[in-house]
Amino acid sequence: MVRSRPQRSLSLCFMLMLVALAGPAAISQQKNALAGTWQANITKSQRHPNHLFKSATLRFEVSAEVVSFTYTGVNMSGVEEKGTFKIHPDGKEHPIPDAPGVVEVSRWAGPRTLETVAKQDGKVVGRGSYEVSEDGKTLTAKISGSDASGAEFEQIIVCDRQ
Repeated sequence: MVRSRPQRSLSLCFMLMLVALAGPAAISQQKNALAGTWQANITKSQRHPNHLFKSATLRFEVSAEVVSFTYTGVNMSGVEEKGTFKIHPDGKEHPIPDAPGVVEVSRWAGPRTLETVAKQDGKVVGRGSYEVSEDGKTLTAKISGSDASGAEFEQIIVCDRQ
């Protein structure tokens, strides 16, 4: 099924989030601050007009070699979207299966902060930084890039731990 731009915005947003949510291989499920379920707090978030999704729930499962990221939510058109991605958090370029020609590299910038870059044909198409609060209750995602239509966007998504 071909998705229209509004329906793809939630998927693209979460794909860019996925790009950044890989941790180093040495971090286990118990020690990784990102592991668990997060609910987007729409009121606290600063969403771009092209990415006004209505709700989102994120779940991260972290092992020594793989981060599984599952999302469910309702996009700006009112259509439910969901998906699961698996990545290998080793700091190397990896293709993103649902985004042909796009590769990602994720690295820890501190014990609770992760930064990432997504590239297509050598050109940066997305950046993200993801920080878990000191108390472990809030995830703040600062995401920028080009969406499926090629339009530039920047947003801050605040998520509460469930």
